[in-house]
Amino acid sequence: MYEWSNPEMLARLNSTSGTVGFNKWLQPRALAAGNGMVEIVVEVRDDMRQHHGYVHGGCIGALADMACAWAGAANEGRDVVTSNFTVHFLRPAQGTTLRAKARTIRSGRTLATVEAEILVETPGEAPRLCATALASIAVLPEARPRVA
Repeated sequence: MYEWSNPEMLARLNSTSGTVGFNKWLQPRALAAGNGMVEIVVEVRDDMRQHHGYVHGGCIGALADMACAWAGAANEGRDVVTSNFTVHFLRPAQGTTLRAKARTIRSGRTLATVEAEILVETPGEAPRLCATALASIAVLPEARPRVA
């Protein structure tokens, strides 16, 4: 289904995610990762909703941040962190699943630029775009052996 996905990168991202406290709560699951792209889903739960019943913007922003960082990692094959990101909320997220699709636009030696779309899905309905994001992802330097 995802011809561009790298099974080793996918396993690495899902495995690492499972060790991070916030990710244990959010419960993201990467479906595909490789070639500078990722696709991640999150099942919406009641504790993710704000007072109007929509998915809280913090959850959407966190998923956008994660997707951008993971796409940067899937491009470089190295460890990365988000340097900055901007999210634009386009409509309230009402549905059962959030889906993030991110792709690396440009990757340099120390910085990658990544864009993401966050869609909200409800069974029996077409997915709806609820947010977009643009991020700068810092590529961390390789660990150097210590000299005694």
